[in-house]
Amino acid sequence: MAQAFRRTERRTILLAFTVILTTASFLSCRSRPDTPEARVRATLEKAQAAAENKDLGTLGQLVSDNYTDDLGQDKQTIMGILTFHFFRNQSIYLLTRVHGIAFPEPARAETTVYVATAGQPIRGAEELVLLRADLFRFDFVFADEGKGAWKVTTARWRRVEPADFLWGPQKQL
Repeated sequence: MAQAFRRTERRTILLAFTVILTTASFLSCRSRPDTPEARVRATLEKAQAAAENKDLGTLGQLVSDNYTDDLGQDKQTIMGILTFHFFRNQSIYLLTRVHGIAFPEPARAETTVYVATAGQPIRGAEELVLLRADLFRFDFVFADEGKGAWKVTTARWRRVEPADFLWGPQKQL
């Protein structure tokens, strides 16, 4: 039972970072290039490209050395999970809904992302049940760690129901 929980936990963490990677294409052209929001979006774009190329070196640069989460996992653990996931899976398919980016402090960004994940392409929300997609809500925190280098410092997640995904935030970025 504990081993199954650990596998689910690792999968969930991996999905959190995959969400960051896949939302980048939806976020790229929304703000001026010099703003903190544009820098966060550029970080997401870089992460997406790195994930598509299974470039763990670049992904490692986008996760803060100070990363920690509610499960006590650190950057090394996250990178191990990503390594395992890339080795085990050829691809992951996601449908995401981003609930904006907020800046509670100038050097801190927060975003909520609803994510559906499946083993085959998800063309739209109407396919979620048919594909038996796993649905999650992720809350990410980024920090500006100098010179506009925004990095993930923490992530929280929970499973959600199809209704949460479909009728949660209606803003799809």
